[in-house]
Amino acid sequence: MAEERHSSSSPVPYVKLSGDPSENRVRKGYVPVLVGTDAAAMERLHLPTKLVGHPFVVALLELSANEFGYEQQGLLRIPYDPDCFKQMMRRISKKK
Repeated sequence: MAEERHSSSSPVPYVKLSGDPSENRVRKGYVPVLVGTDAAAMERLHLPTKLVGHPFVVALLELSANEFGYEQQGLLRIPYDPDCFKQMMRRISKKK
């Protein structure tokens, strides 16, 4: 069940989803993304914000924008193999 909240400083309402808050929680410094080439088998991963400007990540974000558009709803979807994505994140994290 969804519950609407309104902020007095913002005319745009947001929706707080009910359910287990621990499954939707993301640590500070990370962005949740969906990674996968098949919509049914996308994997939710956490992208460190410090890597968002890395050329590899920028290329994936451009690929995502080309495939899904700039007005995606919900989590950002990245059309890439999840295992390769995790391996590349480990590699570029070590270099920083």
